Amino acid sequence: MRYALVDGKKEEALPKAKGICPHCQSEMTAKCGRVKVWHWAHKGNPPCDPWWESETRWHREWKDQFPKEWQEILHIDPVTGEQHIADVKNPFGLAIEFQHSFIKPEERASREEFYEKMIWVVDGTRNELDESYFNMGLSSSPLTKSPLAYQMAWWGRSMLLHNWSKAKVKVFLDFGKDVLWRLIFFDSSKKVGAVGPLPKRAFIEDCMKGVKVSVAELSSEEKSSDDEST
Repeated sequence: MRYALVDGKKEEALPKAKGICPHCQSEMTAKCGRVKVWHWAHKGNPPCDPWWESETRWHREWKDQFPKEWQEILHIDPVTGEQHIADVKNPFGLAIEFQHSFIKPEERASREEFYEKMIWVVDGTRNELDESYFNMGLSSSPLTKSPLAYQMAWWGRSMLLHNWSKAKVKVFLDFGKDVLWRLIFFDSSKKVGAVGPLPKRAFIEDCMKGVKVSVAELSSEEKSSDDEST
């Protein structure tokens, strides 16, 4: 975890520091090595949230786009009392989960059912060839212009799009560029789908404001230019 309570304050890990888990009140130890990002670990115990995964710099860079007070927020089911920690949860009730590692379909479905109002941001750079496969299969001309969408044919052996094709909430693929790609749909049997681009800054701003995440559209000038070229 990124944060623990130190003298009652939410603090990041520092060498030899000790803290308390803000969610389960267990003792935590600072892990400050040379390879993994500095983090807190439950002393002698597994994480109090079984859905928690080891964080990468990619996770941290995304979390840094949002206020500290929105990060690692406990979400409690008012009926069952089940508890889990959202990577980011804005004051409007939207949970944003940043997923780097492979996630089993059963866990993905469980998270979506638990949070209900949520968005996935998936690390598309985890496998070195995924971005190449994505670019190879991306159509050069729009499938639709409003909203802007492109056909996608997936020829690589990677299961990136297959793994997220059954998601019930919005999924955005992050290839480390200024644009995210919304997975609109993907037919695993035909290996064909559709994706839509969205500037990363627009995504973040919408999440900050608590409004519905935008979709990109071609301007009138761009539409005319595109029509003339086809």
